Parts: sequence; C-alpha cells; structure tokens
Amino acid sequence: MAVVTHDIAPDGDICIVLQKPNTQSVVPIVNLRQYGTEPPQYYQDVSSVGVPVWHSPALKDKKAAEYRLRVSSHHLTSVSPMFSCMLKGPWKESAAPDAATSSDSWDQTPAATAIREISATDWNIHALITVLNIIHGRHNEIPRQVSIKFIVDVAVIVNYYECAGSVTLAAELWRAGVNVPETYGKKSIMLLFVSWVFSWTKMFSSMAHLVLEQGEGSEHADTRNLPIAVIFETLDKKRELALPFVHKRLSNLRGDLLNSRIGCSPQCRHMLLGALESNKHDMHKALGSWDYEPKGVSVGRVLDALNSFPSPEWKDPKEKGQVHSRDCNVKTLMQPAFDKIREDFKKIKLADFQAKKV
Repeated sequence: MAVVTHDIAPDGDICIVLQKPNTQSVVPIVNLRQYGTEPPQYYQDVSSVGVPVWHSPALKDKKAAEYRLRVSSHHLTSVSPMFSCMLKGPWKESAAPDAATSSDSWDQTPAATAIREISATDWNIHALITVLNIIHGRHNEIPRQVSIKFIVDVAVIVNYYECAGSVTLAAELWRAGVNVPETYGKKSIMLLFVSWVFSWTKMFSSMAHLVLEQGEGSEHADTRNLPIAVIFETLDKKRELALPFVHKRLSNLRGDLLNSRIGCSPQCRHMLLGALESNKHDMHKALGSWDYEPKGVSVGRVLDALNSFPSPEWKDPKEKGQVHSRDCNVKTLMQPAFDKIREDFKKIKLADFQAKKV
C-alpha cells in the first residue's frame, strides 16, 4: 500500500492520517425535465464544475492509498472545536501515544515527543492540504483560482471540523472567481451548500430561490455525500406547497365566475370562463402531463405559463367604448396568488438554517 508523508508543520506533534482519499462524491446528480414531452422526459445536468483543476505542488501528483500529514495541535485546536474535542476530550486521539506503537513515519522522533494520530477518510487530499495550510498560516501555498468542486471539497472539510471562520479570507478570494448560475441545477445546489457554510447571505438567498422557483422535486436530485440534505428537503417542501396553492386559486377563480362573485357583467364572466378553460388547456400542453401535483414541475414554469395567458379585448355592442380587458382578465385576477408565492420565497433567509447543519 503506497503511503505519502508531508509536513505542514515540520515540528508538529500530530499526524493526520487520511485513508481512502478522494472517494467522497460531492457533485449532485440532477435530472432536469424536458418540458412539452409526453410522457415526461428528463436529462442529466452535465455542466462542468471541476475546472480549473488544482493539485497541491507538494504532492507532485503523487497518488497513494494513505496520506500522513504532520501538523501542529496548537494550530488545530485554536480554530476548531472538533479538533479540540479530539485532542483534549475522551477520544482516542487525546490519549498519549505509546512509543512502541506510534507511527514509524517519523521514526527519529523521541518517545517523549511521540506523535499522536488523527484518523480521517474520504476527503479530497488537495482540499485537506489547503485547509491545513490556511490553518497553519502557509498562505503562499493557497491556490488563487479553483473550481466550484474544489470549493465544495474545502467547504465539506471545514464544515465537519467546524473551522469555516479560519478559511473565510481564502473562500472570499475564490468567491470572486465563481460564475454564479442563474438557473437551477447541480451548480446551484453546490453553491447553496458553500454559501451556507461560509455564511454568504446574498448568494444563499439566490441559490435557495433557484431551488424554490426552478426546482422540480427532490426525487430528481441526488445530493450524494454533500451534507445539504436537510436544507434541500426543507426548501423542496416549501416549493411543493406553492403548486397546490396555484391549483386551489384557479379552482376558486372558476367557482367565483360560475357563481357571479366576480366579473363586471354576465358577458364578461362568460369570456373569462372561456379564456380560463382554454388557457388551462394550453398550459397543460406546454408543461406536458401535469396533474397539479408538485412532483416533476417547477413553480417558475407554472407561473410563467399563467402569466402568458392572453387577455382578449372585447366590446359589448350595447356600451360605448368600454373594453373589458384591464381588470377583468385571468392574469390580473391571479396576480395576488403570484405575488404571495414570490413574497413567501423571498422570506427564505440564511439565518433560518444556521442551526441545521448536518
């Protein structure tokens, strides 16, 4: 089994042992709906999230089954409650090592200063080394241009070890180079996680809004090893509430027209009923087979379809110049429902999820 050793702190008293490196899957699998197809068809989001590729120069592209990284316990415990618990609490890492069983990677170390070990698995080795370099103040070793995936790999590590604050400046540097998506997909989910970890308020709200308005259901998105499931499911449940609300409002509108509760005249109500039924038919054609259920369709698509309802102008021959189109049309009557949905979506804030890290 190939083992690579690397000193972050040459005089350090801790060895972080990373096994099964680079095995964590942090890129979600997202299937997007092809609208207008019957039955509904989906295609996988294949947008690139791994460019530019960055590897730690210290490793020289070495690949190994195990990496042993020498670090300083003082630096680790000063920035991370998790490391502090490991090294000071009732964990195996806090026990004084036996000279006879301690690592032979640095076999010149006297027994009195034998190195303790912290075990880790799965992390991306280049992201882990970057985090440790930042913690130890080795800023010349920090990459300037990285991919979204690399930022996510770093965010997963600092989220686990509870040391996001120590990496904030580097994260801000990388953030400036991020091409923020304007549509829902795997990038938006990844940046939702990153913005949550680093408390980027505006980006979190933007990415959450994409999930709410353009998401098509959690059953079409696999977040894999990305620890965003609680937040994503919470947002999706809120999304699911919006579509039955639209259906209920359309049904109420039809009932109000049939029972003469709205409409400026019988002729107006007849026109509105005809427009409502015709446009609902057109909406179903545009969306494919949609039975008003929240699965497999985005709120944004539904609202766009409703907003596209034409407002036919007509004139009662008994009246002089009066055209019934300004207020007596489906779009205007549905507008309060549109506004309520969008206002509810805008209420989603980062602070609502600060205590829900998993």
